[in-house]
Amino acid sequence: MEGKYLLFTKEVPENKHFHAFFTLDNGDRLVYQDVRKFGTMELLDKADEATYFIKKKIGPEPTEQDFRLKPFEVALLSSQKLVKPYLLEQTLVAGLGNIYVDEVLWAAKVHPERTAAGLKKAEIKRLHDETIRILQLGVDRGGSTIRSYKNALGEEGTMQEALQVYGRTGEPCPRCGSLIVKKQVRGRGSHFCPRCQKR
Repeated sequence: MEGKYLLFTKEVPENKHFHAFFTLDNGDRLVYQDVRKFGTMELLDKADEATYFIKKKIGPEPTEQDFRLKPFEVALLSSQKLVKPYLLEQTLVAGLGNIYVDEVLWAAKVHPERTAAGLKKAEIKRLHDETIRILQLGVDRGGSTIRSYKNALGEEGTMQEALQVYGRTGEPCPRCGSLIVKKQVRGRGSHFCPRCQKR
């Protein structure tokens, strides 16, 4: 959420939000900073990596080679969960946080409160394809700096400039001109277009 790694080539300054320190082979220090203390770390052998992710039930990476349409479709169509909270679980695909789920749902024209099992196959295909596209765009743009996010080099991301609905409550939908609304969906603020994303 807000945790980040910072690289120091000289002395590491005092900071109460620095929680883990790594000394690299060249003497630089990699420091994990987490103001909100949401982050966790686990140490495991390289050989245990695949098993670890299976046990954690973390979905595939959002790439064309790893994120396959058919298993995604089967999982959605066999679930009575609401689509937005289900996408946030990380079990269907890794990497979708609140900002990106809103963006993917808008791009795919799917209302956040739709039941997964009630989705049409064409909608699932759009969700799949837009997840890959939008998360890759987020990577290319260095993430979303909404409040305080910066990368390890202290640079802000620019994805917030490409957001279509997140944080745009009361603004016109870029697709149809209706006003973007914000609603709580299972405790998460959700931005969507009530005209483009029919319930």
